[in-house]
Amino acid sequence: MLKINLLRDALMKAMPELKAAPKNLIMWVDRGKAQSRDTDDLSFAFEFQLNVLLVEFAGDIADFALAMLIWLRTNQPNVFAMGADAFDFDVDILDNGKADVQIRLQLRQSVEVAITPQGAKASYLPEPAPIFPDDLPFGGLDAATILTSITVNDEDLPPWSAVDGG
Repeated sequence: MLKINLLRDALMKAMPELKAAPKNLIMWVDRGKAQSRDTDDLSFAFEFQLNVLLVEFAGDIADFALAMLIWLRTNQPNVFAMGADAFDFDVDILDNGKADVQIRLQLRQSVEVAITPQGAKASYLPEPAPIFPDDLPFGGLDAATILTSITVNDEDLPPWSAVDGG
């Protein structure tokens, strides 16, 4: 499923500790289902819970949450509706200053089916336009500005300019 690969790539770019130790990022799907749209062209959608596990994470969960929210804003914009939960999480504090962090996301991936003389061909559909009026996040600032100007607990966050594709 496309969204799983997109999220993995975004997290690797946004969090240097994951890029250095990619084995510490584990992802799997629970409660997946395919929903028929009852259309002539056989298009359908996947709905599933994506579990994202960071093993022995030494960073701040706020950094991880920020990277997830930036990705979700474009790739699952319905989680920004009033009262919607962006994700659920559990944290297992380890005795060495690290934690195992599991996040559960409810995702939907639409699939279009094109009928051709050679048979049916499935392809992933992009998400609808974001619920925000422009392509700039959070008050008109670009992602590079946001991610290079945020502090958590009086510490500057690392520059995550890769999140915006740079």
